[in-house]
Amino acid sequence: MTKEEIKYKLQHYVFGEKLWDEFAPYRNNQVPNHSNTKNSSVALHIMLIKGQIQLILIERSKYRGTHSQQIAFPGGKQDQNDNNREYTARRESFEEIGIDMNSGELIGELTEIYIPVSGFKVKPYVFFHYEFPEFKRNKREVNSILNCKLSEIDTQSKKSFKDIRVNETLILKDVPGIKYDKHFIWGATALILHEFNTAMKYL
Repeated sequence: MTKEEIKYKLQHYVFGEKLWDEFAPYRNNQVPNHSNTKNSSVALHIMLIKGQIQLILIERSKYRGTHSQQIAFPGGKQDQNDNNREYTARRESFEEIGIDMNSGELIGELTEIYIPVSGFKVKPYVFFHYEFPEFKRNKREVNSILNCKLSEIDTQSKKSFKDIRVNETLILKDVPGIKYDKHFIWGATALILHEFNTAMKYL
């Protein structure tokens, strides 16, 4: 695969909600029409090694919050001073894992996804690198940085299920996701990953 092929696939084979049920069968994807929703962005930083896609995920640190210790893409809430949501994705990538604001070429976007539990509207952006820079982990926000081959987290062949403990009283049964090493990729991250992975499968 080449950079141009990836760009073409992102322009023509992004299907969003048609795919999400496979990893969130009970999800309500409708964005509510009220002011409590918050714009946010995530970044898919990718590169090619021998024609194979590598991408970056992070394991969030443990904290008192909805997404504590989850596997995610670098990203976060749009600030008032952010010029646009691409800028948000770049700024958050710099703050969380040290990727320079000007590093990586924007080659495509994925479908905006709403996260009901936190009220975020998340816009994914795909940035192509010829080489990944040296990462600088924000120890307060990021527990670890995962440099993955897309084939290792292939949503079409490696789907599995796991009970997820949300808090002391709530356990979600048989949640679909992707097992990677000691981690489990689920929720919005799995939906975004599945859309990207599916687009890359098209000839």
